[in-house]
This record gives sequence, C-alpha cells and structure tokens, in this order.
Amino acid sequence: MEAIRRGDVEALRDILADDFVYRTPGNADAGRAGFLNNIASAPVEVLSIWGEGLHVLVNGETAVLTGVQRAKYRADDGAGGVSSVAFADVLVKRGGRWLMVLAHGVELPDAP
Repeated sequence: MEAIRRGDVEALRDILADDFVYRTPGNADAGRAGFLNNIASAPVEVLSIWGEGLHVLVNGETAVLTGVQRAKYRADDGAGGVSSVAFADVLVKRGGRWLMVLAHGVELPDAP
C-alpha cells in the first residue's frame, strides 16, 4: 500500500508476478504493465493509505489477502476525498518468493 501511495513502480514491480492481473468490475483486466502504468500516471495524489479488516489465508504455496484499502487523495483540481476499495489479492510462492498474481478490487460507495 505504501508503494501505491508513493507511486513507486519499482517496488511494485518486485512483488508482481510477470503474469499478474488486476481485475475490477466493469473494466477490462489489466496486466502487470498496464497496472504499473496506471499507478505511475494516476491523476490524483495519494496523501495517505491504509488497510482495514485485513485477513490472510495461507494454503501451501498460495496466500489470499482480503480487506478494505482506504486512501485519502487530492485531485489535480484540488478536490479531495477518501476512496474505499474492498480487495482480494492472491499471492503464490515462486522460487522462494511471494509474488502477487491477482488483485481484485471493488470500489465501495461513500460512507454516509
């Protein structure tokens, strides 16, 4: 999450598998390169980012991380807000390293 806040594509590249897929409802899947490009060219500044309700399930060489990612942001026009995304990330152990192969995110409605 911190790498996303900083827009640190190099740090993200190190944890994403070559066959990584980012999936969100209503949008085309993004591969590793597309996801990294989206992070690098985000039209907002992420001021802070944190996770809530995080849970990890490890089953052999596969792990699933679920929770809600919240991010406080400011757009180029000065408008800001808080984004809330429920997510499930799937990681696999390859060559002794954990690599993310799938990130699935669902934007949550604004809280009342």
